[in-house]
Amino acid sequence: MPVTKEKITVILPNHLGDVVMATPALRALRAGFPEAEIRGVVRETLMPVLRGAPWLDRLVGHDVYRRSSALPRLRSRLRLARSLRDSGTVLVLPNSFSSALLAAATGAPRRVGYRRGGRGWLLSDPLAPPRENGRVVPLAMERYYLNLVCHLGCSDTGTELQLFTEPESDKACDELLARHGVDLRQRLVCLAPGAGFGPSKLWPLEYFGEVARVLSDEGHAVALVHAPGEESIAEEVARHAGPGLHCLGGASLGLSLLKSVLSRASLLICNDAGTRHITAAFGVPTLVLIGPTSTRYTNLNLRRTKVLREEVECAPCQLKVCPIDHRCMTWLRPSRVLGEARAALSDPDWTGDLHLELGR
Repeated sequence: MPVTKEKITVILPNHLGDVVMATPALRALRAGFPEAEIRGVVRETLMPVLRGAPWLDRLVGHDVYRRSSALPRLRSRLRLARSLRDSGTVLVLPNSFSSALLAAATGAPRRVGYRRGGRGWLLSDPLAPPRENGRVVPLAMERYYLNLVCHLGCSDTGTELQLFTEPESDKACDELLARHGVDLRQRLVCLAPGAGFGPSKLWPLEYFGEVARVLSDEGHAVALVHAPGEESIAEEVARHAGPGLHCLGGASLGLSLLKSVLSRASLLICNDAGTRHITAAFGVPTLVLIGPTSTRYTNLNLRRTKVLREEVECAPCQLKVCPIDHRCMTWLRPSRVLGEARAALSDPDWTGDLHLELGR
């Protein structure tokens, strides 16, 4: 009689950067359950992020968030749950009530997640989130997710991020760069001026344009990448940058191709958004321009990442829209970013902000 494999389902986060920061948890889960069938449930649009990774037997894509209202979303989640009813364990990485509801609807006997937002009763193993003086406190998301896996008895296999490119995307990357006239004899600098969180995370677009223009004049190949829907952002940066900027696209780029492009870069300059975690996974030097958000959520994997921010009294505020003058970003001048960019491009031993990791 064939042995039935244990089936473990992982409900993954809903944002690009968080999915990348979940890779240490997936690696540890596979090491702890080498014979299990492990499935990852993720938004269809984010499935390419994990393609090529060896830890999952199957990716289950969903389109729940294409539904515009609560009832159609609930129906979509229940359909998804029915397809996962053979799960023995469901690991719930997001903090949302809806993700815990999805886990409960599968009927899995073991449902592991954090006890937050009144959802503890939906979980068989509701873990307490990290607290100080009775209040939930930020924790690097790599560690936050990994702690859930360790609760299942898995060993900690490290917090290093890992991603993988695919041969067809690497080939498409070569074709894309050639089509845009990118000279790979030059160092490739990528700019990612968008951020899905909200306008408070955006470094001024004219500043991005100035940095692009100067680095292009200094002999570097400068390319801009952006997410679908950020076309106006890209156009504004291009207007300030001049003809030396290569705009590689948004919707036409796709996440598989984006991984290949960023893995080729000598430097990424970006806001605090998903692209920074992709380059961290590939060991690419990265400058992250941070204003309103706390570094305590992302104070790991900084060996090749440097955080640039201005010490203003109102930051970190965690607000999506600045209610005053956006000083946390506007006071961070292009001259400072250019100085750090030149250092990263000229020194092969350049390191990021490891002191933030050691001091956490």
